[in-house]
Amino acid sequence: MFRFCLSLVGVLVLLLLDTQIAFAAGYEYLEHTPPLMERLTPEVVAAVFPDIDHVELMQDGGPPAAAAYRGDEVVGYIFSTLDVVAAHGYSGILFDVIAGVDLEGHVTGSTILFHREPLIVGDEHLTALMQKFMTHTPGMTAKTGASDGPKAELIAGATTSGRAFRNAIRDSARIVLSFREGRPVVTEPTLNIDDFKDLTPEQLLANGSIASIDITNADLTRVVEAAGADVSSLEVAPKGSPSDIYLELRAGLATPAMIGRNAAGRGNHDRIFSDFPTGTNAIFLASNGPYDFLGYKFQNKSSGYRLERLRIRQGDHVYDFDKSHFMRAGIAMGRVSGLVLLPPETGFDPLAPWTAEVQVSAKDASGNPIQVALPSLEYKLPAEHILMPEADPPPAWLEAWTASLPQIIILGVALLCLTGILAFQAQLTRRRRLHLWVRRGFLLFTLVWLGWTVGAQLSIVHIINYLKAPFLDLDIGFYLAEPLIVIISVYVALSLLLLGRGVFCGWLCPFGALQELLAQLARALRLPQWNPSWKLQKKLWWGKYVSLFVVVTLAFVAPSAGSVAADIEPFKTAISTHFARAFPYVLYAVVLLSIGLFTERAFCRFLCPLGGALALLDRLHLLNLLKRRPECGSPCHLCERSCPVRAIAPSGKIDMAECFQCLDCQVEYYDDHRCPPLARERKVRARQNFVLTRSAGAAPVRS
Repeated sequence: MFRFCLSLVGVLVLLLLDTQIAFAAGYEYLEHTPPLMERLTPEVVAAVFPDIDHVELMQDGGPPAAAAYRGDEVVGYIFSTLDVVAAHGYSGILFDVIAGVDLEGHVTGSTILFHREPLIVGDEHLTALMQKFMTHTPGMTAKTGASDGPKAELIAGATTSGRAFRNAIRDSARIVLSFREGRPVVTEPTLNIDDFKDLTPEQLLANGSIASIDITNADLTRVVEAAGADVSSLEVAPKGSPSDIYLELRAGLATPAMIGRNAAGRGNHDRIFSDFPTGTNAIFLASNGPYDFLGYKFQNKSSGYRLERLRIRQGDHVYDFDKSHFMRAGIAMGRVSGLVLLPPETGFDPLAPWTAEVQVSAKDASGNPIQVALPSLEYKLPAEHILMPEADPPPAWLEAWTASLPQIIILGVALLCLTGILAFQAQLTRRRRLHLWVRRGFLLFTLVWLGWTVGAQLSIVHIINYLKAPFLDLDIGFYLAEPLIVIISVYVALSLLLLGRGVFCGWLCPFGALQELLAQLARALRLPQWNPSWKLQKKLWWGKYVSLFVVVTLAFVAPSAGSVAADIEPFKTAISTHFARAFPYVLYAVVLLSIGLFTERAFCRFLCPLGGALALLDRLHLLNLLKRRPECGSPCHLCERSCPVRAIAPSGKIDMAECFQCLDCQVEYYDDHRCPPLARERKVRARQNFVLTRSAGAAPVRS
């Protein structure tokens, strides 16, 4: 019967290979990728850039792209991620996504032409989720570090692939658009001179582009008297009550077009760049009230044409102006307004804060003329007028870890509990019933939450990808792409080194948990159980090593066949997709689970390539916490018979490479009613107790 079942499994594997042969042929796509224009069929163009008239291949030496036309106007570009960034998927294999981007920097649509993501290829459910994911890309911002666009969680079970596709679209769109925009690459904070939109004076004041300060008669009196001068000696005397305005001053950097054109007028702003040396900056000033920043002496030769009322202070530098540095400009923001110019040799930094100070002329108590500075206007250029270098995008893996934080906490608690179970197994296994329910509870958690809920099923695909990554020049982000798998992998590696294979296979494998729980149900229903003889079993164990060799070899020498061969693991069907796959896959998984009803964990023991890899590495484990006695194997065979996977040899020795650390043998080891050596000791103690109590005249105590 068992040989028949194995033969049936072999037939099903061949069936899977046959149904996947079309997918394997797709790898030729990468070797002979059609030119971009051949890939841009009418259907593809309609999907990635709707409502355009035609496309033309760009031949300007930039990143490969086709211009999208609406009439005679270019409205955006269509590109291939394979041509522009050549991004790898989680499989380590390049993929090809065609997408469009408009001139405003937003993705217009996308469609997948080729990929070989191992969890998605051949899976109708995940393929449908991926197609739905791509419909959420329109509107995504083509800017480094942007966080919009579809969430990878839309593709439950293949989130790493989703992030790879989304980021490749964003990066490609940014590269294509940046080259065609013709804007210089900003490598340090730079004044944004060119961008412009109409803004009212009120809007300029509201967003901080123009700063304002109101100086009242009371403010004037305070600073003048503090300087030891008399208000009555002022050149322009205050009028009205103390709360009336003496000077309303407004000022702002006029070099950016957004500020200068709206405040001073387009013509005046343009003169800054046409009539003066490159690097000249300008400050717009306007004033209302009895007093202004300009005065009259700047017209007089005797005063050196100086604007003696005004100075600009930046750090330790004080800038004074004369008539040659001033242009009258703008009437909307003040009774008196204009631009003061700062030539490049002055060293004025347009990005740094500065203050505008207006002075009044007065006389001190001795009648000597003095200059008194009114309260100054503080100015800092708003960030919207500064071009910043594109921030380095956060690593893609960081998004995955942030999004998975609740699951990471739950997994961490679970692994802590498992560590406690293994560390205190002697105390646990002395209580048969407690061990039974702890074991069942943890297996249910592994199956339902770890497997079916969050999809953290470690498989041979992960191991192969980790092995291939160095050869594909993939960075550390590739290894960190799946947080729960990373944590489990690290835990398994440590536990493998310390205790052996069984920690993962016996406690953390969702498919293994499913098999064991079904086997417990089968025994409860009194289904017949069959285990091969020790001699036959040793031969059958080679099956998992053969499958491991085939899968790993094909993964490196024939990746197309390797991705197909990896489906010898039914994990994707039974765990990741909840059996929502094509019929051959479901049939294969069901047959394996059915065999497990009669021979516990048959797949894990005889066919699992991941189990084969862990069993090979099990030889390195340092500790053995499973207790044995000299009587184990001769004459006692209790543990050997009670081991559900027959990992105990007739000699009584546990083969740790085949042990799943279920601890059933330890329950027997500590059971003084079943373990013969302990039972004998218990009976001896009982007889001794009987003799002692009888000699003392008390009623004997029976065990």
